[in-house]
Amino acid sequence: MTINFVPERGRILMCDYDMARVPPEMEKIRRVVVVSPRSYNHRHGSRPGRCVVVPFSATDPDRHATPADVPFDGATYECLTVNTWAICSAVMSVSHDRLDRVQIRRHGAPPRYSSEMLTTIDMMRIERGLKHALGA
Repeated sequence: MTINFVPERGRILMCDYDMARVPPEMEKIRRVVVVSPRSYNHRHGSRPGRCVVVPFSATDPDRHATPADVPFDGATYECLTVNTWAICSAVMSVSHDRLDRVQIRRHGAPPRYSSEMLTTIDMMRIERGLKHALGA
């Protein structure tokens, strides 16, 4: 699992949080959105690059929800297949080695990789969630 390209801001990817994690940090492989600008996400010589991501979770924050938990309907994006929340309080800088493209599987069709991006409006919603999470 690793990407070989420089991801753009707004790109939805998969992130492997199981590498050297400490509870209560995010765990397992989950979808994330890149929030750092492309200029920050470049490779470092022969080493992989890094980027800042916000993870998605399908667990409903319910009564514990804050403005830092940004909801997304499961029908809005092809690679977000169920209702999810962007957990802006779990923003993290990660290595490209943790990242992979989202694989789309449809019944009877061969799997393919998504290059889906959040819309400008949805990125603005994420930014508002980040501001709340960071106390800005």
